[in-house]
Amino acid sequence: MARRTAPQASFDDQLVLFRYFLRELKIDSISALSEKLNSNEYEGVNESGNTYFYTYIARICQMRGAAVTPEKLRLYDENICRHTRQIGEKRGGLQWKYFQYVALLFTEMYLDRYFSDADTFCTDLNAWLRQVKDQSLGLIDFQPYTTDKLNKLAFMCATGSGKTLIMHMNILQFLHYFKRAKRINSKLSINKVIVLAPNEGMSKQHLDELALSSIPAAIFEKNRGFGKQQDDVIVIDMNKLKEEGKIKTVSVDSFEQNNLVLVDEGHRGLSGDVWYDYRTRLSEEGFAFEYSATFKQALKANATGNTQQARDARALMEEYGKSIIMDYSYKYFYSDGYGKDYRIYNLQGTVDPEQKHLYLVGCLLSFYQQMKLFEVNADALREFRIEKPLLVFVGNRVTAPVKSSGLSQAEKDLLTDVEEVLLFLNKFLSNRTQSIEHIRAVLNEDTGLIDASGKELFYQDFCALQGIFGLEPNPAEIFADVLRIVFNTDGNADEPRLRVENIRQVSGEIGLKVGEYGDYFGVINIGDTSGLLKNCEQKGIIVSNEEFVSESLFRNINRPNSNIKMLIGSRKFTEGWNSWRVSTMGLINFAKGEGSQAIQLFGRGVRLKGYNGCLKRSRKLDTNVTHPEHIELLETLTIFGVKAQYMEDFKTYLEQEGAPTNETVHEYRLPVISRFDEVKDKKLHVIKVKNGANFKQQAARLILDKPDRGFLRYLLKSKTVIDCRSKIQTIDSTYSFKIESMPEPRTLPADILPLLDVQRIFEELQEYKSEKRYFNISIVKDKLLDILREDGWYGLLIPQNHLEINSIAKLEAATDYAVMALKSYMDKFFKYEKERWEAPRLEYAILDADDSNFVDEYTLTYAQQSAMDPIGDELEAFVAEMSAVLQANNGLDVYKKDSFHGKLVLFDFRSHLYAPLICLEKSNLKIQLSPVALNTDEMRFVDYLKAYVDNHAAELVDKSLYLLRNKSKVGMGFFEAGNFYPDYILWIDTPETQYISFIDPKGLMHIRPDDPKIEFYKTIKDLETRLSPTADGKRIVLNSFIMAGTRSSDLRMWWSTPEVDADRAYREARNVYTLDNDECVESMMRKILQ
Repeated sequence: MARRTAPQASFDDQLVLFRYFLRELKIDSISALSEKLNSNEYEGVNESGNTYFYTYIARICQMRGAAVTPEKLRLYDENICRHTRQIGEKRGGLQWKYFQYVALLFTEMYLDRYFSDADTFCTDLNAWLRQVKDQSLGLIDFQPYTTDKLNKLAFMCATGSGKTLIMHMNILQFLHYFKRAKRINSKLSINKVIVLAPNEGMSKQHLDELALSSIPAAIFEKNRGFGKQQDDVIVIDMNKLKEEGKIKTVSVDSFEQNNLVLVDEGHRGLSGDVWYDYRTRLSEEGFAFEYSATFKQALKANATGNTQQARDARALMEEYGKSIIMDYSYKYFYSDGYGKDYRIYNLQGTVDPEQKHLYLVGCLLSFYQQMKLFEVNADALREFRIEKPLLVFVGNRVTAPVKSSGLSQAEKDLLTDVEEVLLFLNKFLSNRTQSIEHIRAVLNEDTGLIDASGKELFYQDFCALQGIFGLEPNPAEIFADVLRIVFNTDGNADEPRLRVENIRQVSGEIGLKVGEYGDYFGVINIGDTSGLLKNCEQKGIIVSNEEFVSESLFRNINRPNSNIKMLIGSRKFTEGWNSWRVSTMGLINFAKGEGSQAIQLFGRGVRLKGYNGCLKRSRKLDTNVTHPEHIELLETLTIFGVKAQYMEDFKTYLEQEGAPTNETVHEYRLPVISRFDEVKDKKLHVIKVKNGANFKQQAARLILDKPDRGFLRYLLKSKTVIDCRSKIQTIDSTYSFKIESMPEPRTLPADILPLLDVQRIFEELQEYKSEKRYFNISIVKDKLLDILREDGWYGLLIPQNHLEINSIAKLEAATDYAVMALKSYMDKFFKYEKERWEAPRLEYAILDADDSNFVDEYTLTYAQQSAMDPIGDELEAFVAEMSAVLQANNGLDVYKKDSFHGKLVLFDFRSHLYAPLICLEKSNLKIQLSPVALNTDEMRFVDYLKAYVDNHAAELVDKSLYLLRNKSKVGMGFFEAGNFYPDYILWIDTPETQYISFIDPKGLMHIRPDDPKIEFYKTIKDLETRLSPTADGKRIVLNSFIMAGTRSSDLRMWWSTPEVDADRAYREARNVYTLDNDECVESMMRKILQ
């Protein structure tokens, strides 16, 4: 009988620190956040200078009763925004992705608690560990946290997800909290800030990146000490750290142990070498941040047995489980649409040499096709930030001994991996006739190479070349163009020869060119150049020396003017080398068990800048962008394996990460029918600020002072209440939470105001003003305490004894409270003055054909999961059928057409200003749509509206009704309603009156009745009054409605309080209707037309 395997805790479950911070925000998983925040709609900052991420997370935390308060989150957000401005200034500005923001937010939360009260923080973490142990039935039984071991954080982030920028932010975050804590405890000290790089090349890259982030830094040089300035960040190649320093190395103990250490490629050393010990000693009394994409591969999540090795592996897993604060590994990265797609080929060792050569010709042609597309579409690709393609060959072995006793002649002839690549290139270049025939075979899909499904290996892989050269490209013409584009030669010679050139002044580099006078097209970057050169010479490849080239071809490969197309080397590229250029990769003789190195290489290749730097591949964009034809080929990493037995490891890794192991991407375009011409004479009105009006640039300068009567009324409408408490959690045996409540807001007593550090308040407000770009506001230091003395406009939720100043710490805290209150005051002051200034400058304009809400076409993409997957073909047929129907009928011939069992629905409400609208239900169907599809609530509203129009024709006989989907961020938005972009604009036009209603179908379980989006039903009437003079003689009536997808009974329960019953009448008085009421649109229309 087979022995049953003991249950084990997964790696993800053992990331207890990451799970702790998700729980602190009452968030189930990073994937749950992705569903909402993985959109450019949430990127950037609002008018107040806070991120949209903060706005959403604060609302979730407040609604779910999270321990962290909105005020704390706002402070964290302001810190993040301030640091972002510093590191982004020389980069033209930075906008974080949601996962980067979450990593920075968790760091803020951690460092705040670490520096302010480590003992209480430790107690809370240990309570969480006990809860985790109980929930896992004892499978996760970690030792308790201790305060002396809280000084390390690790970030597990996919390659290409921006961990270098996270590192720079972490430096600024740590120094912010360290300096803050040092004001209270002057004994705190940090010796140096040290970045440990995996090699010398990466040290130089780190230095360049730190300079771009405006962080002073220097490479450590033993003879020059620690940089020009004491505060410089020191960058050290970790290979130069030794137990005892020598000529080119330095003793690890010479740095002391109270350093801030940032470790790139943090997985290195976890297998037991000295690097782990060295970096631990450097930060033993300081703090460490570590970064890696492959902690999961380096750690053993479930080591069993009682050997010392197994015990060490479990201890290491526990250490990192308790310190990895962010898990955004490749499975999340790929699922969210970031990085390139990938296509993987593998040629086993059983094929004959001719077929192997043909296979490599296919690899070369695949790369050439990418180069050709890059050349042909250069202008159109610019905004997609596609870098010049680069072909990388990586071998397992570089050289074999030229002379070795005891080896057979066959073993001596065995080609090393790098030599094999060079011989292939030489043969391709010098045998023109054969190469042209091979090109013909590849393009004609007649190679005899078959994939797992029985198809020709290169089936339909070269459609882009056919688009450029015609359906039957001339192989000779292609060969000549390959020479020009890939090999930097015009190919006039009948037999061009490969030349391997030793670049004497650059250690470890060999240049590749065609002929004696050609430009370098490739570079070999290895250690043993002399051995390789000897072997090449023996095998008939031309070898020469270059004495005068002094610049590294390898180090300059990322420069825009680099003409290098091919990089050849050994496994040293698996870490510590960054480039956005890698597009095709050949892996030679990677053995089974070396999958981790292949995975590292894979991470290098899938990096993508994306449209305007968004990091996403085009088919995953959530904005309406026209893609250059065949861009997917430039956004796909193609991997060619030759005798690479790592594939099992590699596919297992991808499956564990939840990514498809090999997919073919299909893209289809669906035309959109515009109906603007049918309404252009109706003069449908839209709202906008007058052209050229800009409050920040044109309004008079304002002095921040005590509120006048008008501003005081404005303040009292929504009194500033700041929760300054640390919420105290008492955890009972059921792990329920009790929050200490303190309902009475307090103000800073008048007698302590003179004790406050007014200079610090003034400086922090000036910094805040700069962050928020409140250019119109002047801050006068002498007026600040007068504002705080004004009654009624703010309140602090804080225990009374915290306002009894009997220590320096309490006085510092009181100054913090004053800063928080005055920042809020400045925000409201700016908003009040801006609204007052813009009110007479808003106006109506007439909708035109160029309005940003119109759509030209839809793009539907599907990632085929296997050779037998029929969905791509079904989608292609459906799109083709619908395209024909739309063109023939100026729309659909029926209201709805659906496919895939109703999961994909096209519908055409004839009063909508374009057709069709598309709804894509959330499901396992891996179809992506751009622009973003409607959800089911948004479609249900249109269903109701169509039914109303069909059933009330008599009532609408003298009225024209039109609907238009309103795009987020680019359509019509309303600052006064919290940057609200309602989903639809509804016009009802009569001879005397035009009714314009803004309608938003949405779930309301995260929104309270006092939310600005709900309150907009009132504020829009103020807007209507202000705009009436610009209505062109016609009466305009404005309304705002929420059509809630939340069930009526649930909404009543959620919104009701002991004082208020949020029944249907209460909600509909606020223009909130629920979609579970079949008469919701009828009720809305009555209200519009009453």
